[in-house]
Amino acid sequence: MNRKLLRQTANEWRTNLWLALELLIVSIIVWYIADFLYVAVATRLEPTGFDADHVYKLEYRVLPKESPRYMETEGDEKEARADELRRIVNAIRLRPGVEAVSLSMGAEPYSQNYMGTMLRTERDTLDMNVFTRRITPSHIKVLHYAPAEAGVTEDALVEKLSRGEYLVSDFYPGFNSTHGSGPNIKDLTASQLVGRRFHLFRDSVDNFTIGGVVGLVKRTSIESGGPISLFVPINESTTDILSGRIISVRVSPEADRDFIDGFNADRERLYRSGNTYISKIQSYDSVRKAADHDNMVEIRKYIACMVFMLVSVFLGLLGTFWFRTQQRVPEIAVRKVNGASNTSVFSRLIGEGMLLLALVTPVAAIVDCVLCKYEFNSVYGAFGYFSGGRFLITVIFTFVVIALMIIGGIWFPAARAMKIDPARALADE
Repeated sequence: MNRKLLRQTANEWRTNLWLALELLIVSIIVWYIADFLYVAVATRLEPTGFDADHVYKLEYRVLPKESPRYMETEGDEKEARADELRRIVNAIRLRPGVEAVSLSMGAEPYSQNYMGTMLRTERDTLDMNVFTRRITPSHIKVLHYAPAEAGVTEDALVEKLSRGEYLVSDFYPGFNSTHGSGPNIKDLTASQLVGRRFHLFRDSVDNFTIGGVVGLVKRTSIESGGPISLFVPINESTTDILSGRIISVRVSPEADRDFIDGFNADRERLYRSGNTYISKIQSYDSVRKAADHDNMVEIRKYIACMVFMLVSVFLGLLGTFWFRTQQRVPEIAVRKVNGASNTSVFSRLIGEGMLLLALVTPVAAIVDCVLCKYEFNSVYGAFGYFSGGRFLITVIFTFVVIALMIIGGIWFPAARAMKIDPARALADE
């Protein structure tokens, strides 16, 4: 049976060649759609690298001198602002139910900032593109960043930041933003950076030590955790505290009931110092929803286009095999006259489609591999997300989907042809 199938397929090579070309193009298109959707879903399901439950975002402002409520300060104005901010932060720490308070700039959950810079070793043998996140040491406890190194605790990370050491987030080996002249650069891992001295781009004077590694950190829930974050410590005891633009507060689950209403009731009385005051408070859950909304609208547009394309491909492929099977009604009748069963006829017709699909799939997979390897498909996979597992899953999914299209395109007209009397079919021919 298989030998006859191969011989018949070879004899009809002209027709099958065009059909194989169509299957090749369709296979690449369907794989493209599958890979896009896979990356979008898998990226969203990735852990964010932090815990923002029961955490609130507070913004503070300073009254302008033109304000009638402005209070003149003695001495250095910058020192006065730092003292006012410290008093507010310490007052918030004393509020019942508050577990931890921190200051940050660019390290807030769901903040889509692009404060990028270049991280370099002392001898410039390694360059790394990083996102700069300025935080006070307590920010680790507020968001519960998980240590990526075995045996390292959350308290140990806080201690490292307190000593002035920097932290980096974990990243994939061979990450495309890591380059340089050092050996085995493609095999570099985040843990190999610990203890090494670095400086930032165009600032070779101030060198610092990488003290530890936290897990992959995502800016938003729909983006990959591939980009490297560099956590720069903020010293609360100096005017460096003013570089913290956002106050983050973690409260206990019991205190998280009507926390905003209670805080607002005391805001003017307890959380105002001099010309510095809390201007806004919101939960990070609401921040996440707002951040995801715009991104999800964009993703839905892509998905709608992909679904439309997939339906168009399905109908086109279904129509091709439907027409092909309809044209072979006399052949089906001849087989029935010669004693062929319905099962054998179905197997023969479907086998031809599966054989053509099996022949073009390796060629399509080569094209798919190139697209997947160089991330031509999805911006959500542009941060080193390529993996063999991802490629294998999407190729198998593509094969199954197209196989179902072929079976559907053959099954229905073939089943209809089976009901036609062979003599009637041959007479019509």
